[in-house]
Amino acid sequence: MKSTLFVLLLMWAGFSTCTSQSLLPAGSGIFHFSTHPALRGDSIRVFYHRPVGKVAEFPVLFVMHGVNRNADTYRDNWVELSEKYKILVIVPEFTKERFPGSRMYNYGNLWSKDGKLNAEQDWTYSLIDPIFEEVVRLSVSKAKQYDLFGHSAGAQFAHRFFLFKRDTKVSRVVAANAGSYTMLDTGVDFPFGVNGMEMDEDRLKSLLARDLIVQLGEEDTDPKHRNLNVTPEAMKQGAYRFERGMNFYESAKECADRLGVSFGWTLRTVAGVAHDNAGMALDIAGYLYSGNKSGSTGENRSSKTNQFFKE
Repeated sequence: MKSTLFVLLLMWAGFSTCTSQSLLPAGSGIFHFSTHPALRGDSIRVFYHRPVGKVAEFPVLFVMHGVNRNADTYRDNWVELSEKYKILVIVPEFTKERFPGSRMYNYGNLWSKDGKLNAEQDWTYSLIDPIFEEVVRLSVSKAKQYDLFGHSAGAQFAHRFFLFKRDTKVSRVVAANAGSYTMLDTGVDFPFGVNGMEMDEDRLKSLLARDLIVQLGEEDTDPKHRNLNVTPEAMKQGAYRFERGMNFYESAKECADRLGVSFGWTLRTVAGVAHDNAGMALDIAGYLYSGNKSGSTGENRSSKTNQFFKE
């Protein structure tokens, strides 16, 4: 009896040791995620970089790729930063085949092709928390929250995720060099405003008090950039990305003032950087994870707010 109990204890100890080890090897890799009903049996690839060290202690950062859906490149842009600051970097791949067009990616599949609001479980935004939970399981991470950074089309994903996806485990959201924005304007239809979405005054106050970082490359000023949205609705936000981002931030700040809310957003401009994910990543990694909040900032930069945003 004693020998049997001893064997069982050894087996339990071995199992416990195995399950406490990370299933994400150090370095760069890929895993497949498929356990969400929105995927309907399909899977998506998730690129990651795990630094050397105690992965359970690392902060988790989601990085949202741009219009080219090049998750591998975005992950690679973060490898050195991941090692330097000890960040577990997670980059889900939203392919054009599985998530075609802006509606499915930039706009999060909030609306169907025929103009109906989709069930929340079908939103692309609804995949992020479950992927985070899978990351925690695979890495044996102690993280309770994650940060989310998006550049270009990924910034469109990021700030709309911030605006519309409730009850998430996200801590800080960074929208870097978005091509267009969802303004907090109830007189403008989604995706350029919030008309048609659940957005009452209490929700607005809550969003304005939270931590959204609007990060803008000061040289992202090309009005003829090949991927810039030049629809009439987008052009009302500004001629180029830097101007649109400034107007987005300033209009939200004005909204906070009108509602008497302490404004929690941060505007961060990056000198010498145009529409470049790597350059923006270099700046924001230090800002988020070095403990040093100094550097380029646009808080005091003047900006003429577009008449489109005024009530």
